[in-house]
This record gives sequence, structure tokens and C-alpha cells, in this order.
Amino acid sequence: MHERLFDWCRSFVPEPLIARPIEWLRASVGIGVALALVMSLSAWVFGLSVMLPLAAPAAATAVLLFVAPSSPFAQPWAVITGNLTATLIGVALGASGIPVVVAAGLAAGLVIAFLYGLRCLHPPGAALALVAVVGGPQIHAAGFALLYPVAFNSFLLVAVALLYNNLTGHAYPKARPRKGNIHNTRDPLPSERMSFTEDDVERALEDFGEYVNVTRDDLALLIKQTEKHALRRSMGEITAADIMSRDLYWSTPGCTIQRAWQTLREHRLHSLPVLEGDSRKLVGIVTLVDLLKHFRPASARLKFGQLKFLRGVHLGAVMSSPVVSVPEHAHMVDLVFLLSDQGLHCLPVVDEQQRLVGMITQTDLIAALYRNWLKHLPD
Repeated sequence: MHERLFDWCRSFVPEPLIARPIEWLRASVGIGVALALVMSLSAWVFGLSVMLPLAAPAAATAVLLFVAPSSPFAQPWAVITGNLTATLIGVALGASGIPVVVAAGLAAGLVIAFLYGLRCLHPPGAALALVAVVGGPQIHAAGFALLYPVAFNSFLLVAVALLYNNLTGHAYPKARPRKGNIHNTRDPLPSERMSFTEDDVERALEDFGEYVNVTRDDLALLIKQTEKHALRRSMGEITAADIMSRDLYWSTPGCTIQRAWQTLREHRLHSLPVLEGDSRKLVGIVTLVDLLKHFRPASARLKFGQLKFLRGVHLGAVMSSPVVSVPEHAHMVDLVFLLSDQGLHCLPVVDEQQRLVGMITQTDLIAALYRNWLKHLPD
């Protein structure tokens, strides 16, 4: 009994902050700029008597847009449709002649029900409905014309959020991740074949039973990140520097594709990094597929070892750039996801000056995973 009481009391203690201080500063500046702009323009267009009652719901919307831009409550559909629907309900009940207290209660309940059904749940919408019901003479006199300043505020807040959030590194609105793999087949990504599925997420949400203020895609991403950190902890600190090949063959942008082909054939390679002269700075990479796009058939019966390439074509014209690369301290778990899910066959390893220091192939990774598995086998 005492333990249950203690646990209940402990639930009132706030959770530790997850976001960094710079994130709170970013959100605070965004809210301040957005509200100053919206309130100034709204007062200029519609007058202070209309702007002031709408200021509090606008501030609540701004908090969602800049503090939690990934929340379903903060997406453009939720903000615009939620605010307009709530205002419409509030104005209708305010003009119905029902006692104010009863109308306010009905407005709040109907707003939540309608916003759930329209998939545009937006908490400040309930506040807007109450403003429309219990507002002053100017609000009641506006009637359904109150939709204009509400729409003005909502669209302007979303516009500012689009600009500010994306400029400060927060994608807004939250895009749904692309499904499928690079081969355009129905197979899930390699990293997902032994992991949870979308159906598992749906079942977990059903078991939870309450509304979760996070999108299903974000929830799945959070679980995946948790799995990656757990795997990293269990595997230990194995980095790219531990498993990469260091004695490498490479070329320069001025090298001909004939010479590059000979190097790949002679050493049985599938790709060749392209470096900027003696600086060894990585500027591109060429693969067998890149080179085969520029061959000239020598006869009707083409022999793979006798390909004739177009003369005068240099690697600088056919190489892939920029190159997906990793630093020496990249953990093996991150390498697994890059080489499996993104369809890469090799990963150049670079130092702080982007100079090539090593190369990791799928073979290197498989061997490292096998050695790590042997190390953790019970004696």
C-alpha cells in the first residue's frame, strides 16, 4: 500500500528534459517572432477588439508549431482545419440562444468529437470555440465573419512555422517516410526483416489504448533508434577503423576509363575511389556499372574481357559525386544500416579533411560481424 502511494506521489514529479537548451532557445525565438508578427498584422487588418480575444489561442498554436513541430497536433491540416472547424461550432452555439455555460460545455465536447473524426485534433481549437461562445460584443457581432481573422492567424502561423522550422533544421510539415526498398520490390528493407512490422506498431497502440501524441512513423523510428542503441551497447565499440581495408587502389579524375577498367579487372574490384591528386581528398567513386555505360561493342559476339571503351572519356565525367562516406569512428551498427538498407556495396572511410584513409566492403562487414558473434558465444 505504501509503495503504491509512493509511486502515485512520484508521478507528480516532472520528467527530465530531453531537448537540449539550444532547442528551447530556438523554440522561444520562433514563438516570439511569430506572435509579434501575427498579432501586429491581425490588429492592423481586423482591429484590436477582435485580435485580443484571439491572441491566447494563437499563442497556444504557436507553442505546438515551434516546440513540437513533429506532433500530429501541429501539422498544417490540424492547425487550419481544426481552428476553422472549432470556430464554426463555437459561433453556431454562441448564436443559438442556449445559456452560455451550457453552450460552452457543448462547444468543447463537440469540437473534440468533430476534430477526432476529421483527423485534425488541435487543442487550441477548443479555446477558439469558447472564445466564440463567451466572447465580448465585438466577437458576437462578427458572427461567422470571425472565421476570417481565425483563418488569417492560422495561415500566417503555419507560413512562419514552415519558414522558421525548416531554416533551423526541423523538417515541417512532417513528411511520411518513403516505403519500400531501392530495388522497387515488395520486400522490406534488410534491417526490417527480423524486426517489428507496421502491424506490430498498430497492435501495440491498440493495447496501449490511449491517444499518443506522436505519429506512427515517428513512433516506429523511435523504436528503431532504440534497437540500434541497444545493439551498439551489446556489440561494444567496434568502429570503421577496426575493420576497414587500408591498402587501397584509387585513381584521379583525369584517369581514362580504360585504365580504370584494367585496375578493377586486375585486382577483382567492384569500385574505385577517385581522389584529388596527392591530397588524397575523396571527390568521387566509380563502379563497374558506371564504366559499362561507356563501352563500345567491338563485335556482334561481345566478350566480357574484351570490352572496348570510348576514347577520351575520363573518370571525372562518369564518377558519382558526392560520395557517401563515413568517419573512422563510425560504429559498426551504423555501417550495417548503410550497407544493407541503402544498397551500397562499399563505404569509403575519410578523416576530418575528407582524405581517404580506408574502405569497407560488405565482405569486411560480414567478417567483422562473424568475429563479433564468435566472441559472444558462451564457453
